[in-house]
Amino acid sequence: MGNLEEEKSPRGRRMMFGCLGVLVGVIAAVWIWVGPLFLTAKKKGFLDPEIKRNYEGDSLTNLKDIHTALMLYQESEGQLPFADSWMDATWPRLQTGDMDEVQAKRKMKSPSLWEENPQAYGYAYNEAASGVYSDDIPEPDLTPLVFDSRDLTWNAFGNPAQLAPDPKRPEGNFAVTVSGNVVKLDSILK
Repeated sequence: MGNLEEEKSPRGRRMMFGCLGVLVGVIAAVWIWVGPLFLTAKKKGFLDPEIKRNYEGDSLTNLKDIHTALMLYQESEGQLPFADSWMDATWPRLQTGDMDEVQAKRKMKSPSLWEENPQAYGYAYNEAASGVYSDDIPEPDLTPLVFDSRDLTWNAFGNPAQLAPDPKRPEGNFAVTVSGNVVKLDSILK
């Protein structure tokens, strides 16, 4: 019996080294086949993390984008958002795949306030549009939906005539109407 165990031992070692050799051969073959693909993908940047872009826009673009987000909200919820939570309801619809949350929220800020007061937002929602369907608002071409405001807080809302910034913003006070036109706020408050 002792001889049989001694004979198995070298055979077992040969088997172990043989399997190890096959494993190394398979790994080398896979590397030879996949390695160039990996290196090419690395050179082309496919394996690098996606770089998010910084948002740079103006008030006209912001108001247009906010209007689009509000209309998307209305389409999914059957009404415009309630005034006290309009920014909460809108900003997720402003975020794109190449933009992080902080940059998406910059669309909710008046660009003239970015440097002066980074915590300020500067847009307010017309309280007359709270929780209604846009087709039910009379004179949609003359009714401001979101406008430049002196209330700089998140979810600011109220009457556009009372909240219009005075003095005016450097580029002027703008509003987006219910119908989606960006206009000077003064032109529709008269």
